Amino acid sequence: MPPLGEQSASPAVPFVQRRPRRSSVRHGQASCADYGCTRPECRRAASRARRRRDQDRLRGLSARVAPQAAARWAGRLREQGMSAQDIADRAGLSVTLVRRLLRTQAPSLTARDIARTTADAVLGIPLPARRSPTAPGLTDATEASRLLADLARAGWPATALARRLDVSARTVAEVRDQRPRLHLDLALRIRRLYRHLISLDPAGYGIHPADIARTRAAAARRTAGP
Repeated sequence: MPPLGEQSASPAVPFVQRRPRRSSVRHGQASCADYGCTRPECRRAASRARRRRDQDRLRGLSARVAPQAAARWAGRLREQGMSAQDIADRAGLSVTLVRRLLRTQAPSLTARDIARTTADAVLGIPLPARRSPTAPGLTDATEASRLLADLARAGWPATALARRLDVSARTVAEVRDQRPRLHLDLALRIRRLYRHLISLDPAGYGIHPADIARTRAAAARRTAGP
């Protein structure tokens, strides 16, 4: 027993975040704090979201709205070349939520309402300028996938390619590994980027040697298959 006058200290309970392992919620989003994350940027985002909801209530606005307007706008953003991940990054939402929104049928009477803050975040994204107005529509991703894979084998990380293509690194990975179709505008940009970079050494353009080695190793594993 502990001496009189002393209290036995309870063992510290480690903090366990409730976010699912495969969740697409990222740090800096309000929903990340809802899962128990204590990072300052996540708590600030949650605080902003709460203030916005409180303001809406004071103005007599419903906390949830029909999803069709946001779904239509998300569809227009996608037509302009933005992927679901691009929209999610700009809106500060999870990509799962954006994909669900994109699947919403315009005349559907059974679509579930979404948070007003979610709708406002999507509706607040400006339409990106289409780089090739004469090249709308979708095309097969086989060539773009091969070109991105070749660049990976040359040591160009997805993050570096994403910056030059003005998309997210996840979009680059999806086109390279699994997406069957992509916007023709993006396919043309990938082709131009490939021609520019394939003969260049990534190390001469600010890419760290360790990142080059990791990228080449990952590309070799993908080529080898399971």
